[in-house]
Amino acid sequence: MRLFRIGVAWLLVLGLSTAGFAGDLRDSVANATFDQATSQTQQGIKIPSGYLWPGVALFAGGMAMTMYGFLHTSDGQYVAVPPPGGEGVSQAMNTALGVSGLAVAAAGGALLFVGAKKGGAAPSVTFGRDRVSVAKRVSW
Repeated sequence: MRLFRIGVAWLLVLGLSTAGFAGDLRDSVANATFDQATSQTQQGIKIPSGYLWPGVALFAGGMAMTMYGFLHTSDGQYVAVPPPGGEGVSQAMNTALGVSGLAVAAAGGALLFVGAKKGGAAPSVTFGRDRVSVAKRVSW
């Protein structure tokens, strides 16, 4: 018990003393403002809708199939680990449906990944007042 109290005391000392290593509040606010400004200028990944919606539907449907296949049992009991050497409730779940759901979800994830790669190379068209601009990122 004595060792536990010493450990708790050291944790409190170290936990409360880290505030002393913090910088000036004004510097912290300036750094946070700078970090926020740089994160707002970066745009997110644009996935074309031809890849986005089928990918999301496949991923969500695959995960629903997986949950149903692995968690729904045919005898109405909970899924549990079977006792050693015995047949348990886990034999009543539909593992083929669960594995198929994982495959469908992986296909949806792959479709989203390919869409993200293609979206970075797609041109961007912006309509503004009295102008239209087209931008394309080129890299090699």
